[in-house]
Amino acid sequence: MADPVKLKLSSFESPLGNITSNVLTPFARDASAASQGALQIDVFAGGTLGRNPAQQLKLVTDGIADMAWVVLPYTPGRFDDAEVVGQPFITTNSTEASVALHRMYEKGMLGGFDGLKMLVLGVTPPVTIHAMMPVRTPADLKSKRVRISGDLPTRLVESLDGAPVQVGGGQIADALSRGVVDMTFNNWGFVSDFKVDEIARHHLDIPLGAVAVGVVMRQDRYDALPEQARAAIDKVSGEQLAYKLGQAFDNQDTDVRKRLNASPRNEIITPTPEELLAWQQAAEPINAAWRQAKPDNERINNLFAEELAGVRAGGGAAAKNNQ
Repeated sequence: MADPVKLKLSSFESPLGNITSNVLTPFARDASAASQGALQIDVFAGGTLGRNPAQQLKLVTDGIADMAWVVLPYTPGRFDDAEVVGQPFITTNSTEASVALHRMYEKGMLGGFDGLKMLVLGVTPPVTIHAMMPVRTPADLKSKRVRISGDLPTRLVESLDGAPVQVGGGQIADALSRGVVDMTFNNWGFVSDFKVDEIARHHLDIPLGAVAVGVVMRQDRYDALPEQARAAIDKVSGEQLAYKLGQAFDNQDTDVRKRLNASPRNEIITPTPEELLAWQQAAEPINAAWRQAKPDNERINNLFAEELAGVRAGGGAAAKNNQ
């Protein structure tokens, strides 16, 4: 038998990171095994092929990596359709949103992917607010310095008379401790990974927008693989991988919530119905502006809502059964 085709999968996460250990490494192992010797996928974690999270797609397009774990907003202007998941209150968990967004990709509903093969397209859990002081209502953001990432959350903070501040992920806890920022918008897994919860003790649990992520190849690199290698990748990628990705994110979120809820040092604030309505009313103009910003955004929004409703109605069962 000929030697296997060897592919490099890049991850900026550490080998023990949630997605690298629970999704990417098992995917590489399973695809390699399914190929019956035609394929060998090696995971290069911890940024060994390139440390900058914003450069992972370029590693693939330049041929340094064959596959990479990518965060789509780090390539501004290319994957604008996927920004639909960044709207506050549109998604509430990663599993549903990941399956829905991947289905849109498979149906050719999303622009920006020419020349690329997305082995999976997924969605992070929505960000929540983690602060040095209790935050309950939109008015609590007035005159506060808020660490933020992404266009839609930035607009929300600005609309509430807060001051958006850009701080790198690894510097958030330090920025909070030194008073550079008063609060940050992050998902629960991120808060634990970067020890934000050790500084910010107050956590408002509302879904303020998510981020599209995925595993990408160049289409021509995928097409050039032997048929047996392509079949092996196809067998363990796609919607079923979107489901596994979402589960890994959601399981981590659940674990962090439980840990912080049991901690005497941390307070998880669940808004009252009236407070929740105030946040939804504050977010709606931001969402409406996104839907009107480009001629196609309203259609993308409606298509995502339809796919999400289908998943919630049980359409994700196939993905679950294939895990």
